[in-house]
Amino acid sequence: MKRTLLSFTLAGAMVLSSSPFSSVIAAPIDKTPISYTITANNGNSDAAHDNKVVKRVEAQRAIEHVRYLSETIGPRPGGLEAEKQAADYVANTLKGYGYEIEYQYFPVADQLIADVSFADGSSWQMGAAANGKVSDVPVNSEVIYVEDGTKASDFPENTAGKVVLVKQASSTANYRLQVENAINAGAEGVILHSVGGSRGNYGSTFNPNLTKAVDIPVFGAAYIQGEWLKERLAKETVTIGLTAKRHSNLQSVNVIGTKKAKSKNGDGKEVLLSAHMDSVVGAPGANDNASGVGLMLELARVFKGYNTDKDLKFIAFGSEERGLLGAKHYVEQLTQAERANIEVVFNPDMVATKYEAATNLYAMTVDGSTNLATNATVAAGARLGNSDILPGKFGSSDHVPFHNAGIPAALFIWMGIDSWDPLVYHIEKVYHTPQDTIADNISAERMQSALEIIGAGVFDVVRKDVPGLKR
Repeated sequence: MKRTLLSFTLAGAMVLSSSPFSSVIAAPIDKTPISYTITANNGNSDAAHDNKVVKRVEAQRAIEHVRYLSETIGPRPGGLEAEKQAADYVANTLKGYGYEIEYQYFPVADQLIADVSFADGSSWQMGAAANGKVSDVPVNSEVIYVEDGTKASDFPENTAGKVVLVKQASSTANYRLQVENAINAGAEGVILHSVGGSRGNYGSTFNPNLTKAVDIPVFGAAYIQGEWLKERLAKETVTIGLTAKRHSNLQSVNVIGTKKAKSKNGDGKEVLLSAHMDSVVGAPGANDNASGVGLMLELARVFKGYNTDKDLKFIAFGSEERGLLGAKHYVEQLTQAERANIEVVFNPDMVATKYEAATNLYAMTVDGSTNLATNATVAAGARLGNSDILPGKFGSSDHVPFHNAGIPAALFIWMGIDSWDPLVYHIEKVYHTPQDTIADNISAERMQSALEIIGAGVFDVVRKDVPGLKR
């Protein structure tokens, strides 16, 4: 069976709260299709070099890395201790495979993190208003739920001394009014819970934007945190502790593992496989982007003993969610000669979602053009008879700083396209939320597909050319 794959472009209308989708680059829509022919081959390749990857990569190994990052460590905001724990995990794993390791530190702005603790010892990360009460001394109070909060009459007589949970109003002006009414009613704290994110996904944690300073903590909860808290309140009285801390003088970090070319016949070029290891506040980040890191580490395991004609670097970037800061720093510190020496960058970000509407793995470039990364992976998919992968256009993730520096790079991500509008992309509803977990959002099958396609594509670029491996 043959199948023609078309390149779709993004019209620039999608704007979400933070990376990798915070700054989609608007551009004229290129309606010229890019065609590839995919020949079904029952998941096998006639090329021995493909099978050196495909027969060895294991999704479950990659998912164990996802488990450590998302469950043992948990949320990993850029510049905080949890991100450094992730960096050490990546570094130790790569070092164990025999790679040369380098830490690359860079400064990042302050982070304001809220914490909600429960009597059972559990706690949730949330966002906090910068001009609300910021203190390590907890405000311990009973929680009540207020249905609307935009009117003073919405608050019951027993509000005084309580923490008010209220669904965030649709406009900033109205949620500021909710906070003002809660304070006037005597509330000890306010938790605004997000109604929803952009384009239908669930709302993430956020930092409420108040016009004036208040002397109580005001937190921004993810949609699901509000729903979970409401469920508890329906069953029992709930008392929580609210603290908020401003983390200053922060450093984020990139981790670089290098495999030098074993062949003297190579061209001296470098090939990069990168993935960001941080997550947004409150999100364990299983798919975004522990999945990309897990894929990278599993391919590092497989590639460690193979001959390559090019230097291969595995890079875990920090602070992607804070504006692609790790990738930007990496590119900015390169000399022009070092930039010219990078042949191509493969950047997996969100490569294992189980969200059904995300039907295809995409090889995205900033301007929609093809390059060595897109061509190598689409060709690998063709050889493997795997038609999951499509080319596309998307302008926000760690491939962007490389593109801006003139270095060929591509983002790999599972997405879907509306049948009624081929310019609208779908990502999972639990994107950037506490539900981005292995249980709720990771597919072993999609991880395996991404490992095989991306792995075969990367290996075809870096491998030592042995005639026997072509059969």
